[in-house]
Amino acid sequence: MRPLRSHIAWYGLLMLNTGLSAQSAEQWAVWGEAAMAKGDHYGASKFFSYALEREPGRMILQWDFAEACRLSHQYGPAAENYAKVARKDMGRTYPEALYLAAEMTMCTGAYADALKLWNKVLDRADDPYGFIALRARNGILGCEMGLAPDTSALELEHFPEPVNSFASEFGARTNAAGDLFLTSLRGELTDENEVVDTSSYFARIYYSGQGSGGWDTMQVVDLPLPPEGHQANLAWTRSNARRVVSYCPSDGPCRLYLVSADGRTAEPLKGADEAMSTQAMIAMVDDREMLFYTSDRHGGSGRLDLWWGELGEDGLLWTRPVGAPVNTPGNESCPWFDEASGRLYFSSDFLPGMGGYDLFTSVRKNGEFTMPENMGRPFSGPANDLYFSLAEDGRSGFITSNRVGSLAKKGETCCNDIYAFTLPDSRPLVLEEGALAPGISDVSTSALLSRLKEPLPIRLYFHNDVPDPRSWDTVTTVDYIQTYAQYRALYPEYMATHAASAEGSRSLNTFFDHEVDKGANDLERFLDLLLEALEQGVDVRIVVRGFASPLAKSDYNRNLSLRRISSLMNQLRTTRDRALVPYLAGTAASGGKLSVIKAPFGEERSAEGVSDALSDLKSSVYSVAAARERRIEIEQVLIGAKFQAQAYIVEDTIDLGDVSLGEERATVFTVMNPTDKVVNIIEVKADCGCTTAEPEQLVVPGQGEIKVPVRFNGRAPDGPFERRIVLKTDGHPGELYLVLTGVMHSE
Repeated sequence: MRPLRSHIAWYGLLMLNTGLSAQSAEQWAVWGEAAMAKGDHYGASKFFSYALEREPGRMILQWDFAEACRLSHQYGPAAENYAKVARKDMGRTYPEALYLAAEMTMCTGAYADALKLWNKVLDRADDPYGFIALRARNGILGCEMGLAPDTSALELEHFPEPVNSFASEFGARTNAAGDLFLTSLRGELTDENEVVDTSSYFARIYYSGQGSGGWDTMQVVDLPLPPEGHQANLAWTRSNARRVVSYCPSDGPCRLYLVSADGRTAEPLKGADEAMSTQAMIAMVDDREMLFYTSDRHGGSGRLDLWWGELGEDGLLWTRPVGAPVNTPGNESCPWFDEASGRLYFSSDFLPGMGGYDLFTSVRKNGEFTMPENMGRPFSGPANDLYFSLAEDGRSGFITSNRVGSLAKKGETCCNDIYAFTLPDSRPLVLEEGALAPGISDVSTSALLSRLKEPLPIRLYFHNDVPDPRSWDTVTTVDYIQTYAQYRALYPEYMATHAASAEGSRSLNTFFDHEVDKGANDLERFLDLLLEALEQGVDVRIVVRGFASPLAKSDYNRNLSLRRISSLMNQLRTTRDRALVPYLAGTAASGGKLSVIKAPFGEERSAEGVSDALSDLKSSVYSVAAARERRIEIEQVLIGAKFQAQAYIVEDTIDLGDVSLGEERATVFTVMNPTDKVVNIIEVKADCGCTTAEPEQLVVPGQGEIKVPVRFNGRAPDGPFERRIVLKTDGHPGELYLVLTGVMHSE
């Protein structure tokens, strides 16, 4: 259920009892803050506007006014005042002002202006892979969609009264009999159509049958729930024996309630957790009755996420997030699953859209959901578009929107209304992938980044001094899955060391089941997604860090970390019938390229308190604390050179092959900068005196590149070797690694 905004009675009384000209800006601001605290954002906007009339240049009032306008869907003044704050503040006190100005400008439909703002947001983002930068990229794509010609021939029908009112209506859906159900905030109105007192009424679910002249008068659905709270989003099982509803008390989060078959009782839905849960939808999936819903519970990808689970007799038998690429770091809500087509419909404010929440669809294939696609006009537009639903015929249905044209008394986009659609022919709403919004296939790149990042960091664990015990090598011939299988085989040995402690045995069992096994499973899933990205021609770089327990010197631990990273590199080369090899070599026909940034470190970064005593193997080898330190992590995924606000190395590892002792070798690395910003190299550091690097210049120009000649003097122990040079920069990342590998032969 979305928050409901209303013009509360005390604001009107206050206006009658005070003279506009008699009040100071400070007093109006105090009243504005009080209105915000009560949830009356529209009233607060009025108070802050009066304060600004007295002090028009005061930045804190501009910010407060913009916030109140944003929360009451007054997009124009919100955009204008966020922009004023951004120009004055330059991100010092209100770092989100520019980002919010871009969001609100999109919501007005001024896409050319919004595009300029989003480019500024992206240019100033501190973290090129953080929330703001990702949203900015999607905002840029959304503006391009908004600027494209409207080629849709489909029109939406805006329901007149009594279905819609000057309050807020949302979440329309029909049952098998064709009756219409929706949620509305309706109360006693004054002659000016303003609500008398919002404290005395709440949102309720209404229904109507369709008569000869249209929809009949809306009637309240009587539910066995406390009256002091909002009721919304009625869903029912296929047999109609049970119903699920959202109930939002005035003093707590919305929860899902299961209404009994006789309609006399309602209990919190088991399995939906204590977190906020709402917007239930029930559908058959693989012959099981599944409940889709929206929640901010722990374990999701962002703020609000879509969740689903199997519905049992008294609650959910299990529940889990729908997951990427549907869920993002932003908000996803209003799920609707169409059994006939296997399509999931939902709303998102983070994926590439034309403003506010847009409507998206994703197809379930082989147990996974495909990359979402914006449904395009007329379903999506600059305002909020929510609650897609289909009727029994599969070709007609409803959406909720506060777009221009909705019934409103407090601004043209203040309130949600119900809109209906009917496809112009007899075909169902089952289209080929990509057909819903032609010309926006580029959105998949940003969605793919979220999808690949979902399981990060991926933690891969190792037994003590594995692989290749007692070796100073930095490379190995084994792959990670081999080391994992060997590690798993030692499980009885680990358990035996803690046989006398029930708590210790339980902790070890949990560690192996939920951390060691999870890491291996996450890696397998990640490799599938990685191959999918590369097949689409995407440039992917993964950043891997090494850890080690403190049973050896840091130099040894560093080499051990490198061997563990080497086992992952071997896994990349051998997995999926060596399908990743062309991408590692940069020769794949798709143009996709895969590279790995190695960032090893040893004991100096291990957790405090981990034993380093060889005499205490139970603590230093077989304890959970020590075992957690013996790992590597895939911690970052960087996608697409065109999105990287940083310099990068075209080929970060060069293999010199067989090298004779004392034989000097020279090679050249290339550092590229695909952005418009200059990147400066501020330090060049080799890990040993045997290797030197002399960049041709210390400035990597925007949209340019430099060469870095590297020389190796041929001095290393027999066997495989690896040598690194670090280029420290003022860009992101702060360090670039040039890696030489080979095999040394003394004879």
